[in-house]
Amino acid sequence: MSVPDQPSARDAASPVVRLQLLGPVAAWRGDLAVDLGPPLQRAVLCLLAAQPGQVVAKDRLIAGLWGGGHPKTAEQSVYTYIAGLRGALEPEAGRRGPYSLVLSSARGYLLAPGAYDIDAGRFDHHLGRARHHAAENDPQARLGELEAALRQWTGPALGGVPGPFAHAERERLEGLRLTAREDQADTLLCLGRPQEAVELLTALVGDDPLRERARELLMLALYRCGRQAEALAAFHEGRRLLAEHLGVDPGESLQRCHELILRADPSLAPPRDTVSPPVIPHQLPRDIRVFVGRAEELARLRSLLVPPDGSAPQAIVAVTGTAGAGKSAVAVHAAHAVRDHFPGGQLYANLLGATPGVQRLPPIDLLRRLLRGLGVHPEAVPAEPDEAAAMLRTRLQGRRLLIVLDDAAGPDQVRPLLGLPAGNAVLVTSRESFAIVDDCVAVPLGTMPHAEAVAMLAELVGAGRVAADPRAAAELANLCGGLPLALRLAAARLAENPHASLKDLNARLRDRRRALHELESGDVAVSASLRLSHDLLSGSPREVDVAAARALRHLGVLHIPDATAEVVAALLDAPQPDAERYVDRLVRAHLAERHESGRFRLHDLVRLFAMELAERHLTDKERKDALLRAVGLYGLTIRHAMTLVDANRVHPPYDFVERDPVAFAEEADAFGWLERERPNILAAAAQAMSVADPSVARAGAYLTFTFYWHLTNAGHRNDILGIHEEALRTGERIGDRSVVALAHGYVALALNQMERSEEAIPHLRKELEMQRAWGNRFGEMRALGNLAVTYGGREQHHEVLACAEAQLRIAREIASAVGERHALIGCGLGLLGLGRLPEATARLSEVLLLAEEAGDGMHQCDAILGLGKIAFREGDLQAALSRFEEGLGRARNRRYLGLEATFTIHIGIVQRDLGRVAEAGARLRDALACAWKSGDRHLIARATRELAALGGVSREGGSAGAEGEEEVDAVGHG
Repeated sequence: MSVPDQPSARDAASPVVRLQLLGPVAAWRGDLAVDLGPPLQRAVLCLLAAQPGQVVAKDRLIAGLWGGGHPKTAEQSVYTYIAGLRGALEPEAGRRGPYSLVLSSARGYLLAPGAYDIDAGRFDHHLGRARHHAAENDPQARLGELEAALRQWTGPALGGVPGPFAHAERERLEGLRLTAREDQADTLLCLGRPQEAVELLTALVGDDPLRERARELLMLALYRCGRQAEALAAFHEGRRLLAEHLGVDPGESLQRCHELILRADPSLAPPRDTVSPPVIPHQLPRDIRVFVGRAEELARLRSLLVPPDGSAPQAIVAVTGTAGAGKSAVAVHAAHAVRDHFPGGQLYANLLGATPGVQRLPPIDLLRRLLRGLGVHPEAVPAEPDEAAAMLRTRLQGRRLLIVLDDAAGPDQVRPLLGLPAGNAVLVTSRESFAIVDDCVAVPLGTMPHAEAVAMLAELVGAGRVAADPRAAAELANLCGGLPLALRLAAARLAENPHASLKDLNARLRDRRRALHELESGDVAVSASLRLSHDLLSGSPREVDVAAARALRHLGVLHIPDATAEVVAALLDAPQPDAERYVDRLVRAHLAERHESGRFRLHDLVRLFAMELAERHLTDKERKDALLRAVGLYGLTIRHAMTLVDANRVHPPYDFVERDPVAFAEEADAFGWLERERPNILAAAAQAMSVADPSVARAGAYLTFTFYWHLTNAGHRNDILGIHEEALRTGERIGDRSVVALAHGYVALALNQMERSEEAIPHLRKELEMQRAWGNRFGEMRALGNLAVTYGGREQHHEVLACAEAQLRIAREIASAVGERHALIGCGLGLLGLGRLPEATARLSEVLLLAEEAGDGMHQCDAILGLGKIAFREGDLQAALSRFEEGLGRARNRRYLGLEATFTIHIGIVQRDLGRVAEAGARLRDALACAWKSGDRHLIARATRELAALGGVSREGGSAGAEGEEEVDAVGHG
């Protein structure tokens, strides 16, 4: 029977099956015992019974049965055991099903909710009730619940069940049982029944002689029975056993009990008959009136503070996030939602960790507030933090109380509250990370999901106003970056001017110079909140904090989507290890957030704030130098990466900064870096080219030129034209002839890739003219080669041959090996277009040898492609197919997407002409997918056309006349 991951609940009042886990594992249906099968099948039932009504994934079942060394047949065995359990628990269902007790879901299996009465569940229920009565200071009721809990046991837990899960679960349950027996004895002592406690504790200490709390309770029970000597003997026996077995002395509490017994301290006397009820505080601030969203985080907080299995709450839960993320609102809202589960009360304190102009609350003052909230007279609170913390732990023993601490400066401020008795919980909010705190679970608040942000706007400004212009509302949510504080301030601005439209506010927020100043109302502002975070770092006595603040200011210089420590090191002109520390500090302060592959990014509003910091705190020269270093790092690293990816491609010189590039272990690492950094490189190049300073603008243009080959080979052709047109405008603006000439050439190549060769030719002629004018022979050779490429796309074969032969003469004159290979390819393709096949074969065979000697993968592919076309033209289809398959393998190895698509198209054409229609169709579909990935519209159209032609073959049994072989595929420049 297949069910959703969250099945509907059954009637919990009428369970079908009774399960025994607290002893030998067994089951009954009514009064009839169920044969649960072999031990591992029973182990499966135990795994499911540990979370009744919840899905247990198959992988978890396998790990629970066998651990890491599971057999190959593990998954099949699980199916077998599930089938066995179903047959045992529901024999009447038979093979046809449906089964209603052991259910399936897409992710695993579960026990039907409400269908089982499990002794472990009853045990947990009674323990929870006992904790409640302890918090209410009702020892008699507590004792009754503890006795009921212990009655569930019939022997060692999960008896007869093997496997890693059973071992761990058995230890957990046995630990709870021992604690419950200790609590039972402690409660008997509270009720003035020490003789009964002695009997219980003697057996308990006999079972576990090294358990110090049981021994301490036994000593106290013996003392209250007038058996002081036996109490002291029990201590000495414990000390001896601890030394022999563990090599340690008794703990502080056990030793203190020994000392009190030695001097017959009055504090050991039994309690008075009347006990004052404890103070039950209810200090939570009022819940926020309009609370929208954060559903996932609130569900997580509830599961931590009120675990579904009834166990003790998580000791410390930290709600962390950047300024304005809504941490306080979320924490208070979550605390109100769970307050009924904390009958011991709720305490609250604002720690003032990020409140301007106010000293943060010292730990001793925090402890005083909490103790006073529990009814401790102010004069009775110890002056030392350690003693006050010990008093707080004593007061919280046996209670279930929630402490909400808002705005902590960091873990140190709440350290005295670590290690509170089980059952109590601390919910803390902070801008700092709490990852290093033991027994703490952090719930970070990022930006709100878009739908939640729009819903919040609707609540704040009115659903009608949002419904009237949903597109503007969506844009406003984006401009606020999903930050609750920014959304509230935007709503406040709209409320202050009810006649203003959402579009009016959006227009002001789009202006980055005004955006942060628009997001303020009264004395509340996003910029003020962020400035406080920055100032706390900048004014810190710790060097790493001050440096992190400086890093944030420098990050405002470079406007990129995300960054790495290497980029920060370049901006700061600092060693990379230091930059990594500064980035870590910004992340811990929630001024930056971790991203994939060791990267980080700034929230949009934090980035605007960092840009303001850069303008305010850095001089023009400091900003210029930082930007040049960052752009230089990108340029040098691109050149270094390309030496690993494709060492034979020629790049313009890049000598704008002296800096070590990012290091790579192998070619795959280099290619991965080029791909990951692509948005940042394009953004940095565009930013640099927009700067008035000619040196910075020139560096940006050359960064663009340096990136051309990766953009081409990796299929990012849509990026090429716009960025190189900007380089052309930049060169003309700053009057740099070398930038202008190179930009003309790269713009032409981009136009060629977009099948706009007619527009490309004037650019190439202009480049050729400029290179000849100042005698740049390499530049002249390069322009001739690119003209040959462009004429080839237009099937002007005479012009191709003329340009390629002129290029070849210059290449041999200046001894440019890559230029010679490129020119020979152009000659070969021109001759092929003119039908001079023997001459074309000679040229392409020559360049193939030269390319293989040089290890030039691209020119190898170009030559092989031409030779394959010649074989096809000559009618030797098998030779053509062999050539194209060889070229495809090389193109894939080098990640040449365009060439990969080209070779695959030609393979499809040859397969078609060989009569292998099905294979041809598969190849052409692969080619179309690759062409789309490359972004080459010419290749997309070509693959589409050949597929359509193949449809004609398939329907009519003959060729539809594909026109592929009259085209000459363009080749790039060297």
